Amino acid sequence: MADDTIVMRDRYRRWGIVGVILLYMLVVLALTDRSLPLGRRALILPGASIATAAAPAGYADALDQYGVHLSKRGGAGPAQSAPLAPPDRLHFGYSVMETSILGAPYWVGRDDGDVVYYETLREFVYAPVSDDYMRKVHLPGPVPLASQHFAWWGHVWGWVLPIALGGWGWFEMGAARRKRDIEGVI
Repeated sequence: MADDTIVMRDRYRRWGIVGVILLYMLVVLALTDRSLPLGRRALILPGASIATAAAPAGYADALDQYGVHLSKRGGAGPAQSAPLAPPDRLHFGYSVMETSILGAPYWVGRDDGDVVYYETLREFVYAPVSDDYMRKVHLPGPVPLASQHFAWWGHVWGWVLPIALGGWGWFEMGAARRKRDIEGVI
């Protein structure tokens, strides 16, 4: 009787694990804004901000005219007209390329690297920068740029699924061992 309890307990745990994995997959697929089944998209990870007034005169306008216009829906889109009002703040950021599988991000890599950008409702407008560039245009900010840290971990949480599947496999090996012990099989 006690032996059946162990097998039943493993059966309930198995269905619990499968249920959690399926729930995770359904939530990711329902709520993701990433490409399915495999996708890549460019993103800007936010960093320190600077007042537009601290930038050289006309810098925001030049950024709008000559910078990269990155749609928030992913991918570089067609250049839009200048914003209705100049941006209040410019920001330092880090341009990355995020790779996702089944709507969950798995890794993130450098795209353009350090950038100065501003953001509208539909897009990021940015220009890549370097320490030399910042000195030449007298742009205030963190020096060196490499001293900034960006939150990359929000772009690798897709690894939860393979880890959960590995945990499920580990559980199944233990359940098979316990069942063999109960049945007396070597």
